[in-house]
Amino acid sequence: MHAVIYIWLLFLVGCSSKYDPALEPSTVTISMVTTDSININNNEEASSVELKVFELEDDSMFNSASYDQLALDYKKALKSNYVGDYDYVLLPNKFKFIEKIKLDENTRYIGVMAFFSDSDHSDWKKSVKVKTLGRDYHLLIYIKNNQVMLDRVE
Repeated sequence: MHAVIYIWLLFLVGCSSKYDPALEPSTVTISMVTTDSININNNEEASSVELKVFELEDDSMFNSASYDQLALDYKKALKSNYVGDYDYVLLPNKFKFIEKIKLDENTRYIGVMAFFSDSDHSDWKKSVKVKTLGRDYHLLIYIKNNQVMLDRVE
């Protein structure tokens, strides 16, 4: 009889624990939008652009790195700030949605780099701060001409 009561009490204790979303890793979904005039080449034609989304522990190395440093060896340029990355190619005048990504427990920033054909005359990187636990973020990446814009929504 004691065994039955003990099992019943364990069952009740197990059922009474509450799920706390604040303890879950944060997630991010991404919407990417391009205009019909992105990444203009030498022939004055719009062309596709490669985009890299970074998970970063801190954004200091990302913000201080040059285009060439990140393009040639981003892991070396970002050093210990690097957590992970995702690659995309966007065509002119398109929309792309990225399903929910669970952020690493060390991620404190999201960085975006656009590989424009004319990096000297472009606004090619942005970053935003994120919290590690309990948040569901949506990022909007908007590319127009040779400019990448990044906005975070909670």
